[in-house]
Amino acid sequence: MKKYIITMMVAALFIFATESMSKAEQSKTMHADIQAIRIPAGTSFKLELLDPLSTSAASAGDEFSAMLKNDQKVNGQIALPAGSVIRGTYDRVIQPKRLSRSAVLYLKFDHIVTPTGRQIPLNAGLYNYSQITLDGGIYQNGNYGYAIQQNWENTKKIVKTTIDWGKGTGENMQYVCVPIGAAGGVIGGAFYYVIDDIVDLFKKGNDVNIPQGTELEVMLTQPLDIPLH
Repeated sequence: MKKYIITMMVAALFIFATESMSKAEQSKTMHADIQAIRIPAGTSFKLELLDPLSTSAASAGDEFSAMLKNDQKVNGQIALPAGSVIRGTYDRVIQPKRLSRSAVLYLKFDHIVTPTGRQIPLNAGLYNYSQITLDGGIYQNGNYGYAIQQNWENTKKIVKTTIDWGKGTGENMQYVCVPIGAAGGVIGGAFYYVIDDIVDLFKKGNDVNIPQGTELEVMLTQPLDIPLH
């Protein structure tokens, strides 16, 4: 009987201790939650590059830094002040290829360094950039189709330049020179267009070169918890 009572007392003490520890852990968790402010997924950050980006001599793993341009607020409270540094790496680099295909640069945003020196992991993707692929890579000046379009624009400029030359020869001469200039522009422009289209078939595309100070915009793909202290 005594053994039974002792066993029951030990079991009761064990259950009491377990519940106490569980409550203590919950209290710590609640306390930790109160001491952090959450920036929700889908929030966009405007950044300014502190380092230039380039694919000309780059490889995956190369690092870069950017700076938060504006205070990031949640319910009127500053969660991240302007000037916080975001560090990242080149996630993947695709070098330029023939058919005038541009290089493609994929960026990974790793963590934020707050003004107090705290490093916070970050999950974000590039957002709202002028030249971006469907899967989030940065390119510059496209591919063969883009090159042909540029050749056509240059051809039109050649024809316009020769016509303007004819108009500038004077009131009496322009009636002769404008048609001559137009014909010369069409022939010269067509020659330029065909030759450049052939050259662009074998030419490699452009590298991605983004200077320091360029503004980028990123969007959080997961919530970000910022400790208040």
